Amino acid sequence: MPSLQGYDVLLDLTNDLHDLVSIQLLRDYGRQTSRVILLHPTETLTLILESGSSYQYAVKSHTKVANVT
Repeated sequence: MPSLQGYDVLLDLTNDLHDLVSIQLLRDYGRQTSRVILLHPTETLTLILESGSSYQYAVKSHTKVANVT
């Protein structure tokens, strides 16, 4: 696991709903794969972000979608 000291931003996303929530990266940022992560209720995901870069994610639950930049 990489050292967390070299990164500027840690973003914790916690599913506080009673249903599954999906989180999807909206651009590939040079990565080979497009991933969708499913978070179960009470589960938390930590995203490691580098300062100076913009990231776009879609957070979905049933028919509701929130875009996070």
